[in-house]
Amino acid sequence: QFVGACNPPTDPGRKPLSQRFLRHVPVVYVDYPGRASLTQIYGTFNRAMLRMVPTLRQFAQPLTDAMVEFYMRSQERFTVDMQPHYVYSPREMTRWVRGVAESLRPLDTLGLDGLA
Repeated sequence: QFVGACNPPTDPGRKPLSQRFLRHVPVVYVDYPGRASLTQIYGTFNRAMLRMVPTLRQFAQPLTDAMVEFYMRSQERFTVDMQPHYVYSPREMTRWVRGVAESLRPLDTLGLDGLA
């Protein structure tokens, strides 16, 4: 069995798959997760990430809420209708989590003042 994934052909730079190919494969469309799912997913990531710095553990939920809110507002404000490259996906939030995790990695202890 083979499983593949791709963005829809309406995304910038994408080409539609041929009907010849598509008649041989089932196609399932899965949309991006909603606010509640994003909060659960990235809350889990942030709690795991902030475990590295015990003094920051309490900020996992506020960080998650801020990330999801910023993502949702940006997605509403900057649309593909404005510019074709304004395509928002949860991939952006994953990059944020990875960036924060990399910045915290070399630190043994960090207080709230250290984030300023």
